[in-house]
Amino acid sequence: MTNEELYQVMKDGFDQVNQRLDRVDTRLDRVDTRLDGVDTRLRTVENGISELKGKQSAIAGVRSWIVTACAIGALVISIVVAIFK
Repeated sequence: MTNEELYQVMKDGFDQVNQRLDRVDTRLDRVDTRLDGVDTRLRTVENGISELKGKQSAIAGVRSWIVTACAIGALVISIVVAIFK
């Protein structure tokens, strides 16, 4: 085998390797695109869960204010009854 033939064989082998690497790059680009889509969907779910947690904590806060208002109302009523009775 001459040097030129050996060079051609090696060049063909490197070209095949480069073609395979190009295919791998294309597949990795598709995977990146899919992962970006999944990331966007997960961010949407995460925001929804945060909103639900915020609503639950707001409801708990309103409940505690209602309990406090009822206790103060009962205290005022008991003082009024004690004074006028």
